[in-house]
Amino acid sequence: MKIQPLIGKFKKLIILVLVWVSLLLWLSLTDPRKLPIVLLMVPFVLLFAAIFLTVSLVISRFIPKVSSVKRRTVASSVAGLPCFLLVLSSVNQLTWRDVALIAFLSIFLLFYASRARFSN
Repeated sequence: MKIQPLIGKFKKLIILVLVWVSLLLWLSLTDPRKLPIVLLMVPFVLLFAAIFLTVSLVISRFIPKVSSVKRRTVASSVAGLPCFLLVLSSVNQLTWRDVALIAFLSIFLLFYASRARFSN
């Protein structure tokens, strides 16, 4: 049994697991009060990447006929919603109006992406 074809087959899954593990390690091993402001953005970027890769992998697995552009658009909007809400929440600027507006914009983007024809 050769290891190289096995790694190629599960490359996306391996990357997904590594991103989730790195997010969990970052959250458990760092103290946000002692970090510089630039490094406070790392968990949001890791969370976006983890959700994006998860949604993209699920879509490609269960709905294989979806184009890569639509898959990326859906994954981006699904991953962006909780990340944006967490950013607003972390700076105490999150209200129910913001949640409703962001949810509406995400649903509109998903609807637009499902109806639009993207050319290469």
